Amino acid sequence: MTAVLPEAASTPRTRRLVGLDLARFLAIVGMLGVHFGVPVVDGRAEHVTFFAFSGRSTALFTVLAGVSLALLSGRTTPPTGEALRAARTRIAVRGVLLILLGVALAKATEATGFLLTVIIAFYGLYFLLSLPFVGMPARGLAIAAGTVLVLGPQLSFVLRNWLASDEALTNMVAMVNSVDPGHLIAHLGLVDMMLYRFYPAASYLGLVLAGMAIGRCDLRDRVVRLKLGLGGVVVAVVAYASSSLLVTLAGVRPQWGPDGLMPPEGTVAVGHADWLLAATPHTGSTFEMVGGLGVCMAVLAVCLELADHAGRALKPFALAGSMGLTLYALHAMVLAWQVAVGGWPLSGVSPELAEIAALGPASEGIANLPAFPEDGSQPTGFVAWLNVYMSEVFLVFSVLFAVLWRRRFVRGPLEAAVSESVRWVCELLPHLKPKSLPRDA
Repeated sequence: MTAVLPEAASTPRTRRLVGLDLARFLAIVGMLGVHFGVPVVDGRAEHVTFFAFSGRSTALFTVLAGVSLALLSGRTTPPTGEALRAARTRIAVRGVLLILLGVALAKATEATGFLLTVIIAFYGLYFLLSLPFVGMPARGLAIAAGTVLVLGPQLSFVLRNWLASDEALTNMVAMVNSVDPGHLIAHLGLVDMMLYRFYPAASYLGLVLAGMAIGRCDLRDRVVRLKLGLGGVVVAVVAYASSSLLVTLAGVRPQWGPDGLMPPEGTVAVGHADWLLAATPHTGSTFEMVGGLGVCMAVLAVCLELADHAGRALKPFALAGSMGLTLYALHAMVLAWQVAVGGWPLSGVSPELAEIAALGPASEGIANLPAFPEDGSQPTGFVAWLNVYMSEVFLVFSVLFAVLWRRRFVRGPLEAAVSESVRWVCELLPHLKPKSLPRDA
């Protein structure tokens, strides 16, 4: 989502892979469906589509970020020597910038409360954690990804249980948080992003590494795409079927609902080890991560083929996909505005959330509650209409904005700002010569 793919070059082997932008656009559509309501459809179709998007859009963004990291660091050939050092420097600088941008955006949109956890800062941490793996080939990255996906969620659960039950560890974390600027500003400190919230690195780093492994393959080769698509279907089916079977055998029923079982901050809740068997969205379990990865592999393979066969017709959507960072930030600001004017529940949310939005003063005591109007009021007239159809409006805006913007500029606003900042910082570093920096850095 936040990484920028190489711009078009003079040779066909290095030109931009439009299919990646098309896949990113699908992730944007899913993001809008989760936060604004599913575009176009309603009723049962909207309910089913919402749960199809939930969690998987995030997984797709994350895998594509990993693919982009591979393309930024040698494509199919892992960098070595000076090239490896330069690639790691660029990725590290990009990661720090994304953390700063993510914390700032989280602070600016804190009115959204539990409705939105800004993922940009998490991506910055993912990038920093990926640095030791940048020089690996596809096979090594695939093994590392599998290891993290299998062990990460379980280790996270054990660590969070220890932190919750051991007073000394709790005090240690509190001390770290007391000096962590990210935590003090927007509750996005190192500990928060490693183990808590909706996108903990302990779970999602595996998807980044998997994306890097995919990016090390020749994605222009149709045989590779076929293997990627079929492999993704197999991985998804095995993961979801295994989760369903284990949940049935264990006699548990981990699911979303008003009974409070769903962790309000994501991740498998402390004291609910049965959730580790589930593939429920935004729990960060191994089955959710692996199942989501399989879906991402299949979607990516299809998008790469579609871009080759219908690239001209799909170009407007691909352009929107290339501006994922900009559109994410804009949608976060719009969501905060919806909450502030009391119009967010008009988009057709669940009755439980609509009731919370209308509580007004009676809502005191609910943790991390969005800043809905204190009197529970809702807008009328045009503002009400805009909130009802925000998903469709923002989707159309995204495509039109991208098309018009790209007529004059090479990258989206935030994409360009981050890339040029990376270039500027790297040119200041004495061990990197400007000529070693690619155009897309």
